[in-house]
Amino acid sequence: MGTKQQIRSACLAKRSALSAGRAMQLSMRISEAVLQWEPYQKADAVYFYYPLGNEVSLLPVVKDALSRGVPTAFPKVTGETMQFWQVYGLDELKEGAFHVQEPSVCRPVQWAHAICFVPGAAFDQGGGRFGYGKGYYDRYFSTHLCRMLVGCAYGFQVAKELPADAWDRRMDCLATESGVVRCRAIQ
Repeated sequence: MGTKQQIRSACLAKRSALSAGRAMQLSMRISEAVLQWEPYQKADAVYFYYPLGNEVSLLPVVKDALSRGVPTAFPKVTGETMQFWQVYGLDELKEGAFHVQEPSVCRPVQWAHAICFVPGAAFDQGGGRFGYGKGYYDRYFSTHLCRMLVGCAYGFQVAKELPADAWDRRMDCLATESGVVRCRAIQ
């Protein structure tokens, strides 16, 4: 299986090797699945992330949420912490930490009823997630609740099972080009 870092590196290398066109095509399929997914359609609030490089892009979903007036927030990193900040348009985002687009105006929020779309390097069928190694999402979710965590990945980023640490927060669902599925609990 390999160590966390080996698995993370292999998945990121494979994702980086995607052409921009293929990443866009797969991201559109994932976005279409999310747009049809009933929990998203009924969401009272949504946390998104802005895609960097070949990360899964949910920008069509973001635009849908904003156009429907669904409260929408993006993460902003300050030092070792991350918070979600509400935005009313994509024009409120500017390059921030790690070259990621972040909210530029000060509206931090904590919505326990939000659906949160989460990026990552690798996921497993039980909802396990390997992020990028900095721990921002794990730290955030150790002290903040969300209605549902949805890992966003290409199918090749999803393994049967990944090694997990006690502090790793499992995803409730995974969104891939095959659709949005509930994660199986690992026994």
